[in-house]
Amino acid sequence: MKNRLKKIGLALVATSILLINGCETTNLGVVPSPNELNPTQADVDFFLNSIQQMVAKLHSGTEGRAENGWAQFGMEPVRIQHGFGPTYRELYEPADFDQIWDDAYSEALIDIRTMTPLAEEAGLNTHIAIAQILEAYIVTTLVDIFGDVPYSEAASGGEGIFNPIVDSGASIYAAADQLLVEAINNLNANEIALPTNDLYYGGDETKWIKAANTMRLKLAIQTRLVNPSESAATINSLIAGGQLILDFGDDLQFQWGANNAAPDSRHPYFDANFDGQGPSSDFYTCNYYMDLLANQYSQADPRTRYYFYRQQSDYSGADVVTKECVTEVLIPAWWDDFDLYCTVPNLNGFDGLWGRNHLDDDGIPPDDAFRTLHGVYPIGGPFDDNSFNTAVSGSSAPTVGLAGAGISPILLSSNTNLMLAEAALTMGTTGDARIYLENGVRESMNKVSAFGAGLAVGTGFEATGASIDTHVSEILAAYDAGNDTDKLRIIAEQVFIASWCNGMEAYNTYRRTGQPDNLTPAFVVENPGTFVRSMWYPQVASDNNINITQKTNPDTPVFWDTNPEGFVD
Repeated sequence: MKNRLKKIGLALVATSILLINGCETTNLGVVPSPNELNPTQADVDFFLNSIQQMVAKLHSGTEGRAENGWAQFGMEPVRIQHGFGPTYRELYEPADFDQIWDDAYSEALIDIRTMTPLAEEAGLNTHIAIAQILEAYIVTTLVDIFGDVPYSEAASGGEGIFNPIVDSGASIYAAADQLLVEAINNLNANEIALPTNDLYYGGDETKWIKAANTMRLKLAIQTRLVNPSESAATINSLIAGGQLILDFGDDLQFQWGANNAAPDSRHPYFDANFDGQGPSSDFYTCNYYMDLLANQYSQADPRTRYYFYRQQSDYSGADVVTKECVTEVLIPAWWDDFDLYCTVPNLNGFDGLWGRNHLDDDGIPPDDAFRTLHGVYPIGGPFDDNSFNTAVSGSSAPTVGLAGAGISPILLSSNTNLMLAEAALTMGTTGDARIYLENGVRESMNKVSAFGAGLAVGTGFEATGASIDTHVSEILAAYDAGNDTDKLRIIAEQVFIASWCNGMEAYNTYRRTGQPDNLTPAFVVENPGTFVRSMWYPQVASDNNINITQKTNPDTPVFWDTNPEGFVD
């Protein structure tokens, strides 16, 4: 992955150092800029607006082809998005994580800390609740990525704490769960006024309560290996409460716009695929994932044409220049059990899927005209209607499909149902795992087809009720025929499919369950080293905080991952 380099103004550097990075500092006597608001002048709605947008940026990255959000970091290790290598140690560099670290600590958490007392003084309980829910989401995701991170002393530069201590992931999860409980109480309390601009739910407090409960459910399932009885009790209580995101109309998601300048409001992944410069070198979909959708059952998954856009009906014109392995006869021995070493096979009449294999660190060839791109869901790109004529370079590229008016999917009803399926199967919690599985698959398919309906309907290739029913029936037949390991694999596969462009759900599921256990191997070397059970600490963190020591290898399990060494690869 290429490094992201930013030009940062001197004032911003000074602010970041004081607030989070923890360097030793000298009082320079800097006079605050009269052009910047201080907390006593700031508007609570402006703060909340900034916090909501920052969460979307943390999730999906930034515009301008610097697209590293944690959705992408989650997709790459588990073969959804292609990740460079050739080993897991070389999959990322510590500096690749600097942006999300700065966005989380120096912006989002600072804004929350500054806004909250102002909102408390003004009696704006819903503002406080939304900030609490988003803070819980931010800090637990940081734990899921890095393991133990600063929290109790984070964003405390104003109190003279420039080297915040590292807290255990377990303690951060517990604090986040309490935040969510407090958020629900605040949502049920009276408030002076609702937020002027609720970018997620438009002021619907009932939906925010469902989001908070669903986040609590997620934490309980995530920790089921370390606290099985406590997790089961929490899960059953939340199911009984009936306030979970179980319908996609309640999904927690951020809506991007179609404006391409001043400001660029498009989904960052759209910007990386269709900004007119040609596809970003960071954006190859992994062949494993495209094969999972196109070829696992007797027909391609109904979501395939919404997720991917093929530029070619086949790749017969490819050669050793566009892809070296098309002329390679000898397949490495460790790939003997897999039939997609070079390209995705055409088993269901869905030819032309062109991606890369796991940990392929080769240079970027001149394959812009072959590469399969992101489609209409969720980034607002084009729908694959077999036309193969959408411009991906030049002046017309930024207007294709929905012109980037996509979404950042954060908490989805499909994932809620699939989490409940996992819990019912592995823990015996309330409900039938098979029913949850079916509900999760249907929620995902219905959401995706509804999102892309404006482009798909009338093409003859849209997902129909009949095609969805047929595919669901095949999934359930495979589930019924399998043992418990097979059943868990099928649930996990559907988590992967439902989590397109929301990769942390898949990354967490894989580390927690070890499923799917049939992922394709590394492309270049037989043994790529131990799997990334957590990521490197960001360079900016290990360089500037004396309480953070860089890992010797990115393979330290997070606290909720108690599985043995070598459990995943």
